[in-house]
Amino acid sequence: MPALDLDFVRAQFPAFEHPDLQGQAFFENAGGSYTCKPVIDRLTRFYTSRKVQPYGAYDASRLAGEEMDEARARLSAMMGVQVDELSFGPSSTANTYVLAQAFSEWLLPGDSIIVTDQDHEANSGPWRRLAARGI
Repeated sequence: MPALDLDFVRAQFPAFEHPDLQGQAFFENAGGSYTCKPVIDRLTRFYTSRKVQPYGAYDASRLAGEEMDEARARLSAMMGVQVDELSFGPSSTANTYVLAQAFSEWLLPGDSIIVTDQDHEANSGPWRRLAARGI
């Protein structure tokens, strides 16, 4: 396996070219705090030409749907899951909250959810808040 090209990897994060961020490491932030250039490029295209209802009859809408389908197919392949098993949401925090709320409908007082003290609040907080319901 070839060695990881750290210069290439670091070059993918334009924020680190900013003088105020030189020589620092940011371990306190959530995973998406500093975004890599390919994601910035996709988001820029989305906000400038694809922020429409997908799957419509006009070009921007058709392309938006195709790009959503492509993203779902690529991510599901990377994760080793079926396309219909993958769901996108606004953020990890919001997704975890929605998931915890959905599971809370099936859980009963006395049921347990195990979380660690090492997780980010966004990962464990929604589950910990179920304790108010006896879970």
